[in-house]
Amino acid sequence: MTKTWHKYIAKMLSAWIGLVERFNILFILLILGGAGFCLNYTIHHIGMNTSTTDMLSPDLEWRKLDKAHDAIFPQYTDNILVVIEAGTPDEASDAASLLYKRLKNETGLFKTVYYPTGLPFFKTSSLLYLDEDELQDLADNLAAIQPFLARLTQDQSLRGLFNMLSDAVQAKLDGDDIDLKSIPEQINDAIIAVENHKHFRLSWQNLMTGSSDKHATNREFINLQPVLEYDSLFPGEKAMKQLRSIIAESHLAENNVRVRLTGSVALSYEEMSTVMKGMGVSALLAIAMVTVLLVIGLRSVWMVLATIITLLTGLIYTAWFAAVTVVDLNLISVAFAILYIGLGVDFSIHFCLRYREVLLQQKNIHIALKDTAIHTGESLLLCAVTTAIGFYAFIPTDYDGVAELGLISGTGMFISLIITMTLLPSLLSLFPVLFSKESTNGFFKRAMDHMAGFPVRNAKKIRVITLLLAIVSLFIAFNIRFDHNTLNLQPQKNESVQTYQDLLADSDTSPWTGILLAKDKKEAEALEQKLDKLPLVDKTVSVEDFIPKDQENKLLIIEEMDLLLGGLTTTSELPPPQSQENIETIRSFNHLLGSLVEQQHPGPQFVTLHNTINTFLEKITNQDQEMQKNLLQQLDKSLLATFPGRYDALIQSMNAEEVTMDTLPDDLRSRWYHNGYYRLEVFPVENLNDNKAKRNFVNQVRTVAPQLIGSPVIDIEAGDTVVKAFQQALLYAIVTIIVLLLFLLDKKKDAIYLLIPLLLATLFTGAFSVLLGIPLNFANVIALPLLMGIGVDSGIHILHRFRTAPPADGRLLATSSARAVVISALTTIFSIGNLAFSQHPGTASMGILLTIGISMTLICTLIVLPSLLTTINNNQNK
Repeated sequence: MTKTWHKYIAKMLSAWIGLVERFNILFILLILGGAGFCLNYTIHHIGMNTSTTDMLSPDLEWRKLDKAHDAIFPQYTDNILVVIEAGTPDEASDAASLLYKRLKNETGLFKTVYYPTGLPFFKTSSLLYLDEDELQDLADNLAAIQPFLARLTQDQSLRGLFNMLSDAVQAKLDGDDIDLKSIPEQINDAIIAVENHKHFRLSWQNLMTGSSDKHATNREFINLQPVLEYDSLFPGEKAMKQLRSIIAESHLAENNVRVRLTGSVALSYEEMSTVMKGMGVSALLAIAMVTVLLVIGLRSVWMVLATIITLLTGLIYTAWFAAVTVVDLNLISVAFAILYIGLGVDFSIHFCLRYREVLLQQKNIHIALKDTAIHTGESLLLCAVTTAIGFYAFIPTDYDGVAELGLISGTGMFISLIITMTLLPSLLSLFPVLFSKESTNGFFKRAMDHMAGFPVRNAKKIRVITLLLAIVSLFIAFNIRFDHNTLNLQPQKNESVQTYQDLLADSDTSPWTGILLAKDKKEAEALEQKLDKLPLVDKTVSVEDFIPKDQENKLLIIEEMDLLLGGLTTTSELPPPQSQENIETIRSFNHLLGSLVEQQHPGPQFVTLHNTINTFLEKITNQDQEMQKNLLQQLDKSLLATFPGRYDALIQSMNAEEVTMDTLPDDLRSRWYHNGYYRLEVFPVENLNDNKAKRNFVNQVRTVAPQLIGSPVIDIEAGDTVVKAFQQALLYAIVTIIVLLLFLLDKKKDAIYLLIPLLLATLFTGAFSVLLGIPLNFANVIALPLLMGIGVDSGIHILHRFRTAPPADGRLLATSSARAVVISALTTIFSIGNLAFSQHPGTASMGILLTIGISMTLICTLIVLPSLLTTINNNQNK
């Protein structure tokens, strides 16, 4: 920058401050009045968009494919997945059916309520989806127990159950081949649970099918598509709260049924709640800590108050700019407020400390304001430009989420500059603030004086040590990695995240699946055949998989079962048994069981059950009538509560008919076939919560189907796009700052002196992120390019002081400029550093990395830069 430009800028700043000082009241009223309007506008127009994919350019090829899928199959967008888990498949099914009936009526809350098992089609066709061998085994099991089942259906009570079991034991004593192996253990567990007041439900589904897997995860899923309120900060809040209320009113937890919510809407809602809660607390803490530091550094209540008013006013104008230009903030751009507090206050600090220094010398407010504006205005302008460059560097990239943050915060730096050079001097000119001679016991002065001479005395050692540390850090920084997993950005304690991860661990329920669109049936079948051969693919599902195989044989088996069960009825004219009748029925059964144990030695489970019933009968006969009634009711519920639902389901399944594409219900078919497109879902073998497994799965499927989309692809592609954006932004920031410095600085070598500490700070920050195990992610990736803009500011102030008003003893750290750099850095660290304590891992990692980076910048500016500038003094003195 030529001397002419220096003079022109000085003249312009002098004239501006004169105008501001003359019409200070008018400027204050206009700026604060405008802030009031902006605040009102922002409150009513600012919004939120929690979608991570929307933070990336819609012009990317994979995003176009994803949007095309959403346009054809909109049912898969903006969903809440209700996960019902219970100890038995019977309980899970009954709970899901109960909840489904409630949710179907909530048409004002949910556009679609999809529970496949609840569809009449699946109730009648369920047996057709069993393998032929499984269906035949079921038929054989039912044939064996049909005589006993008939008695139970006519008397669905403890009396009917134990009479049925007595008949079965008697038949076995008579020499009939009756399989009772699975029943004794179940009844034994039920009686022990009742005695210990614990929950237990006998699984009639497992008894009928012959299944004995006690450790299986019994889950049912209801998929909801809520009506979102896009004019609200939390679009899914009403649906989520009402859904939780419905679940609570259903009292499912009392029956040991666990209901959890996940899916895109639940994940976004819980994540946004955490982010906003953390941001609010962080903003308040940032303002409080900045205020404390200002009181210590400025030592003037009026200057601190003027600085806080200036800071908040600039923040309001910046928020208004965001509401006008961006409208909907995202999970990253919402951090602009914390960043503004940390960075915007720097301008006021440098202005106030220089004003204080001049005022101590001149004792004249007018001269002090004018001199301060001339000497700090130029450096503040340069700092605003360089900091804005760090933010604006993301705008040309495909990372729209950070580009929005860059646009808001970059523009915020210019807003801060204007407000600082207008409102702050207007406020300061209102009241004369005269200082006594600066105390020699000031905290910052003592600290600065103590270390002021260190870089000068040890310049050579510092340069050598810095070079060695830079070489080591370079090797470490090469190991920096990017975490593609968006789940790792969210609080791991959130129910939606934990549920999602549990589903990911099971290949049958993994929500991270590959999605393909085929234009016709032939293409869909060809793709499915190829995909099923891949080692990393567990299975591929399409609409054709809902048309059962071997239907002719299965329908014959079902017809035989129907004939077998045709005589059964669920109606009974028998009166409910009394407690004593139930006790006698159980005692009679146990007597027969004892005979079976003595005569046939059927197995240890029969002996155990016989002893357990003896103990139970002894206990219950010693109780009063009310306690007997309660214990028997609990036992009845434990053994028979799920029987009616399973029997009704079995009877309905006898109505099975041939399934064709035309007979599939519209609610099902439209989710897999629409407008001529076939939808294929590719399930992985491995848990895709592991980044390596995810990339391997995507790469392998793409060898067969390059047009693959879905959550795994989105994570991989989004991560790669962000890494590319990070590299571009870092390059843009470095190149732009270099060009700007070369253009504006009188001495071109000064650009090198400014860049060396800046690049070192960036390198050290990268090395620390590796050593501390903090990978780059979608949130903290802004840190390094941003440091290029933030970091150069401190160097500019130190270099500007060195060139314009150097201290006689060469101790730059003893000047007000160095003191302002320290206070500014501390305010930035204490404000942005609050993000590190956020409950949102992505936001916290951004706070940690920026705190490390700003700390490294401060060290390099105060230690390395003065040691480099010492060489200039030494050369000039020779």
